[in-house]
Amino acid sequence: MKLALECQTNLLELVQPLADFDWILAHKYLEDEDYASYYKESTQIKFIDNSVNEVGEPVSIEDMKKIHSEIGGYVVSPDWIGNLGKTLEVYKECVKVFGEQITVGVLQGATFECLTLLNEYKGMIAVPYDIGSSKKDSPSIMALRRALVISNIPQDRVVHLLGLNTLDEFSWYRGRGNVMTIDTGVPVLLGLRREDILDTLESKEKPTYNQMEGLELTQVAWTGICRNVALLRRYLP
Repeated sequence: MKLALECQTNLLELVQPLADFDWILAHKYLEDEDYASYYKESTQIKFIDNSVNEVGEPVSIEDMKKIHSEIGGYVVSPDWIGNLGKTLEVYKECVKVFGEQITVGVLQGATFECLTLLNEYKGMIAVPYDIGSSKKDSPSIMALRRALVISNIPQDRVVHLLGLNTLDEFSWYRGRGNVMTIDTGVPVLLGLRREDILDTLESKEKPTYNQMEGLELTQVAWTGICRNVALLRRYLP
């Protein structure tokens, strides 16, 4: 499984070489020139995320189109948490703009209701960490519900994991070669907090990326980030 890492602008030069591909938060790209400049120069495969988890509402297709015209890559279609109908409606519009092959459809809706979207999505499928869950649920419950959803996705459909719940979740994807990629800021956040990724995550209620703001990068924190990324890779299928 390939890994993308989310981090604040001041950490891009250090953290991104540890990742396999670029995961670009659209709202951050639009508001932060330094963040945008880094990804304009990057030669990695790029995914443009609609930022719904970080700001509550996805970035518009028009703004995604602007970003894509500058850096290319795959586009994560705008989605609304728990709202299957609106997510599907905008996915269809996104496909008209970008085409099926580079548009990533996000599963939304009640836990198994979301699987009806498989009939509509043609390219890569993204499955959120909190599919079928409340953000107040424990990461272990979120992991179980997402694994149950993914177990019902045919293995000829390519799957991306939106975010990390628990390290144990990866054991359910061994032998499922279609679960190919994941993006997460967890090892970075925990490193900045001097915490270990092997410890149980307490909550996913607040977006990981947003929690990084204001945290200081020290030598100890950087060592922790590197260790956490290395440990995470040991668990990836």
